[in-house]
Amino acid sequence: MNALQRTLPNTITVGRLVLSVVFFAVISGVACTPGEDPSRAWWAVWIFIVAAVTDVLDGYLARKWKVVSPFGRILDPVVDKILVIGGLVFLVSPPFVGGSGVLPWMVVVVIGRELLVTSVRAVIEADGTPFGADWGGKIKMLVQCVAVPVCFGNAAIESRRTSSAFNLFAEIMLWGMIVVTVASALPAMMRAVQFFKGKSKEFAR
Repeated sequence: MNALQRTLPNTITVGRLVLSVVFFAVISGVACTPGEDPSRAWWAVWIFIVAAVTDVLDGYLARKWKVVSPFGRILDPVVDKILVIGGLVFLVSPPFVGGSGVLPWMVVVVIGRELLVTSVRAVIEADGTPFGADWGGKIKMLVQCVAVPVCFGNAAIESRRTSSAFNLFAEIMLWGMIVVTVASALPAMMRAVQFFKGKSKEFAR
């Protein structure tokens, strides 16, 4: 195994963090006003999509080359949360608020879920037990990475073209994201309960 294989997955993860910052910089310059050139909004949407795709790539390469590291296992979900939660915060801020369909309580639900699972993961992994993302977490990330750019497009681009079909699609994706985000926490919490049950039995001996 060469040095490139050992470092490339983590390098891609760091690159996704850089792309997240670029995404925030580009989207902050979008003004949802009639007559505005939508090209900047499209650039932001595509930057988000590219950043989201790298989430699949770095994990795939790390598993394929068997170079999964504690650094990557910790940094990868953190960067994912920065990208998704940062995007949602922008969607409930001017100039997107109202047009995106995202409500403040929805952002609170997503943040609450991430804080809960991340806190549990930190405690369990500090004990030396791996607590990586399960399929529920991967599906959650996929749905979020579709819903966020769709909502940006709905607020910044399509809403001014009165596209009822796109508006409906954005609403379905948004509510689907909330349902999947909440549901994806359940398997993680069940794993955590089993872990803590095992620990309590050890202390009881």
